[in-house]
Amino acid sequence: MSNSKAALGRRHGRSANARDSLTHEQVDFLARLATLLGMPAEDGTSIVAPRLITGPSGLACRLHVMQGMAAVRPEALLPMSADELSGAEMSRLLRVQSLILGEFGWYLGISSEGLLQLSSLVWIDDPQDVATALDLVNGVGTAVLHSLLHDASANAADTASARH
Repeated sequence: MSNSKAALGRRHGRSANARDSLTHEQVDFLARLATLLGMPAEDGTSIVAPRLITGPSGLACRLHVMQGMAAVRPEALLPMSADELSGAEMSRLLRVQSLILGEFGWYLGISSEGLLQLSSLVWIDDPQDVATALDLVNGVGTAVLHSLLHDASANAADTASARH
């Protein structure tokens, strides 16, 4: 009986009830998306939140499914806690947030885990566009991390050299 819906749902990290709550269009959409992401089509229902998937540059990503619609809203978690930033770093973070919001339509905020997170402000209803968005958010996320970490280390080096 390991082929039951409950067993299938548990194996993919989703309960049978959650899987059953998806429409046929959503299941088809997720199957096409899984294929574009290099996964078997039958794993499509297992790639939605709360499950994390690994993006192209290694960032943890989640896909939230719009209730009743074949659309998702992607997000990427950045391996940096918001608590690690203070003072001038917060100003830099807000400038980066403004840039990302204006240029890409992504919101830089805090995840439920306390990490910095990039979230799409729009629901995306084409699997190819979702795959492209995951590529984009991974690249932008990497650039954000580099900007915050590089600037923070440069400021620390400047502060250290000013002391000597």
